[in-house]
Formats: sequence, C-alpha cells, structure tokens
Amino acid sequence: MAVDFANYEEFFHIAGIGFIVGSGAPTLQAGKGSLYINVSATTTTTRLYINTDGGTTWANFTASA
Repeated sequence: MAVDFANYEEFFHIAGIGFIVGSGAPTLQAGKGSLYINVSATTTTTRLYINTDGGTTWANFTASA
C-alpha cells in the first residue's frame, strides 16, 4: 500500500500495519490496525488513533490525563 508521508513519519511497518507519528488528526491511508500518534494533541481524545478500514478512517482512543 502506498502511503503519502509528506506530513507524517512512519517508525515501524510490518505486514501492512504501521506505527505512524504526525501532527494533527490523521488523514492518510494506512493498513487496517495501524496506529497513529498525534504529537500536537491538546486533549485526551486526540492523542492516539487506530485505522479501522485499511483506508482513511481512523478511530480515536481516549487517554487518561
């Protein structure tokens, strides 16, 4: 799967699943199950996301303080 990493940095990738770090909410296409960390997050609901469809749909996780 081709991924445009213009605004992102992928730290790890195996079997179509990536570990991606970027600024802002994810909008890129990535493998289902990929994790995204938003380094510019300001709330507990915008820090961590998981790709749910192998496309551009991301679900957020709520982190504790």
